[in-house]
Amino acid sequence: MNKLAAVGLLFALVACQQEPSQPKRSPRVVEPSALAATMREMTADMESLKAKAQAGTLTLADVESLRAAHEPIKTADPTKPEEIKESFPGFAEAYLSNLDALADALRQQGNREAQIEAFNTVIATCESCHQQHCPGPLDRIRGIKVEQ
Repeated sequence: MNKLAAVGLLFALVACQQEPSQPKRSPRVVEPSALAATMREMTADMESLKAKAQAGTLTLADVESLRAAHEPIKTADPTKPEEIKESFPGFAEAYLSNLDALADALRQQGNREAQIEAFNTVIATCESCHQQHCPGPLDRIRGIKVEQ
């Protein structure tokens, strides 16, 4: 047998002895809880409004729309109900109240600084709650505040 044929035979033997590759399993997709989904929306909404708050172009319609969309925070089921502390409903109410205060600042046609202060108060409520309940997104939340 010539050398080329021997190498080919050896290659075929090695290739046949290897186990067939296992198909890769895709990671299991877990649906977020209603509360997690609501908070993700809230975060995205507030991040998108940050630029408007900075520019002083935030509108009453913007805030009223958020208020309605974020109302489920009070009743949405959490991922781990056992980790929700008694203080959570108060934080949810404070968040919604602070959105109302931001709307009031816009109704009163307060200056840009008053609007930014009201916007940052809303974000501070999120920060306070997450310090007690779920600290993971704190850096992202802090990044939404508008620098004055």
